Amino acid sequence: MVQYGNRLITCLLLPACIFIACETRDKASDNALRIAIEAMPTQLDPRFATDAHSSRIGGLIFSSLTRIDGNGVHQPYLAESWLHPDSLTYVFELRHDFRFHDGTPVSAGDVAATYLALKAPSLSSPRAAMLSSVQSVEIEGEDRVVFRLGQPDASFMDATTFGILPARLAAAPRLDWRELIGAGPYRLSDVADDRWVRLTAFAGYAGGAPPINEIEFKIVPDTTMRALELINNSVDLVQNGLDPDIVTWLRRNEHALSIRRDPSNSFQYLGMNLRHPALSRVAVRRAIAYAINREEIVRYVLKSTATTATGMLPPHHWAFSNAPRAYSYDPARARELLDRAGLGHPGGDPAVPRLKLSYKTTTQELSRRIAEVVADQLARVGIELEIFTYEWGTFYSDIKEGNFHLYSLSWVGVTDPDIYRLVYHSAMVPPAGNNRGRYSDQRMDKLTERGRLETSLDRRRRIYKRAQKLAARQLPYIPLWWPDNVVLNGPRLTGFTPHPSGDLFSLSEADLRVVDAEP
Repeated sequence: MVQYGNRLITCLLLPACIFIACETRDKASDNALRIAIEAMPTQLDPRFATDAHSSRIGGLIFSSLTRIDGNGVHQPYLAESWLHPDSLTYVFELRHDFRFHDGTPVSAGDVAATYLALKAPSLSSPRAAMLSSVQSVEIEGEDRVVFRLGQPDASFMDATTFGILPARLAAAPRLDWRELIGAGPYRLSDVADDRWVRLTAFAGYAGGAPPINEIEFKIVPDTTMRALELINNSVDLVQNGLDPDIVTWLRRNEHALSIRRDPSNSFQYLGMNLRHPALSRVAVRRAIAYAINREEIVRYVLKSTATTATGMLPPHHWAFSNAPRAYSYDPARARELLDRAGLGHPGGDPAVPRLKLSYKTTTQELSRRIAEVVADQLARVGIELEIFTYEWGTFYSDIKEGNFHLYSLSWVGVTDPDIYRLVYHSAMVPPAGNNRGRYSDQRMDKLTERGRLETSLDRRRRIYKRAQKLAARQLPYIPLWWPDNVVLNGPRLTGFTPHPSGDLFSLSEADLRVVDAEP
């Protein structure tokens, strides 16, 4: 592991590499903010966006009823204020000064049309699962929207962060990026597949035109090249996009960069297809959990930029429970569980694997390294992994379709514990929800249904404590770690405040300063 990191750092020091990075950069304009990201967003349409890059870019393009601040509290955005007069009614009063990028005012009709479209079965939006409690969306004048629920829903406010489209576009089956119109601080100006997404400041934005006139999200698949571009000011910002070895080296050697590390609301996990005959058995899933040395991965591969996890909710979350078992590294226990499950070595030969599985991951170097470490650790207990790497779009499509044995991903920006319903409820198999592993347990169904209906914070906390314990016993996911939020930016960017979820809305209030060139 250390030798690999040194090779990367050596590459960073090669003048030829630096020269290439400078010469081949594709600039938008001299006064544009450039952000390096690993992969192309899969879907910029806010009705269908589910990956982190799509959601973060979309947060700059589309306005929503509310926004979630760094403390997880909903703040006014399109909605100037709201009332919750009873357990089944939410009333939102809209601001009068928001306009879409084509100049038309944002009205209650646009909000209602967007939410009704998201609920419509014909659209098949992944957002529909979060709106299942909504019975009707009513318009009371130009600036008031009333949501009436069929049952209490403690997680409803999380659905108020969905991007709003003009009513005329809300129900369209598919929209080209050129048709996407929001009311956020930036508008889409150019998209080149696997190269960039460019945004231009919207002069008519209700909060005032952003100081930074142009933002370019530059697709840079290789982690070393992202670092080179950052060092040479070819890009200004990289968020959670560099290997920990490189971040450590930059912290010691590159004084022009700002490097910030804070807790995040993200959760990294090992996903499993529970329709696989072996993985459908709890004992096998527990054996895999015991066989993975997460502490070693966090310390040596992630350079301690994460904390080993016990479940989806991080320790600073109000519903977090420290009761679930942690599955510390215990290969002997793993072998014992596999033996009990009838998965001995064929013919009694320890050289023959007990079980063969595939592991899908992306082409990102860190993801491949983690996959190789996990494969090595599982091999020690007799489980052979065949690793397959794919470009992000192909990989993500396979995961949503259930075309995998094992994979690893992270949930980003975990806020309401209703995520346990969206991910673990038996009715949430895609496209209805995000139960990609096809987990089914009546106890989890009942707990998450109760948690959604309960409005008392204390009672919800008790319900989700039980859900966390059940998930730790059943292991529909194997918790890996809670990653830190690691943000690096160059000297030009000022006034940017990182968000625990990775949200980039603060860029609308940031600025670029002139940096004197070296003589």
